[in-house]
Amino acid sequence: MRAMPTGAKLVAGISVALVAFGAATLFLPALNSPSPPRWFASANAALGFVVGWRILGRMVGGSYRAAMSAGTGTSVWLFSWALLMFSLREMILRSLDKRYRTPTEALGNVVEIALYYAKLALSVEVVSALLLGGMIAGLLAEFANRRWD
Repeated sequence: MRAMPTGAKLVAGISVALVAFGAATLFLPALNSPSPPRWFASANAALGFVVGWRILGRMVGGSYRAAMSAGTGTSVWLFSWALLMFSLREMILRSLDKRYRTPTEALGNVVEIALYYAKLALSVEVVSALLLGGMIAGLLAEFANRRWD
């Protein structure tokens, strides 16, 4: 049986999408790319909406302290999924340039790419945006849960 959409899930999705958009915008200068991808922040926001809806939206219903903890955990999930998604994308782009001899080599390189991106993202701005934003998203989702559900 599928759970019905709730106001808390919608607020959680929108809040985490805003957190993801902000963190991605703060991360872009770390890439040192002459022309940063325009879609990067939007793709992270879409991922943030899904993660917020599916993870944070289901975890509300307790205290505000628990909601802040759930928001922080959701930010960790968001960071992990974004690393995986963009590392896989980079691996596919590299494999289209025929940089790998075998599929195993390409899949093994995903870990190296993810570690490189994680090292770039571990700045005070990005980490604080994810953690504080996650806490605020958790509070907003808990407030929506108490108000509308």
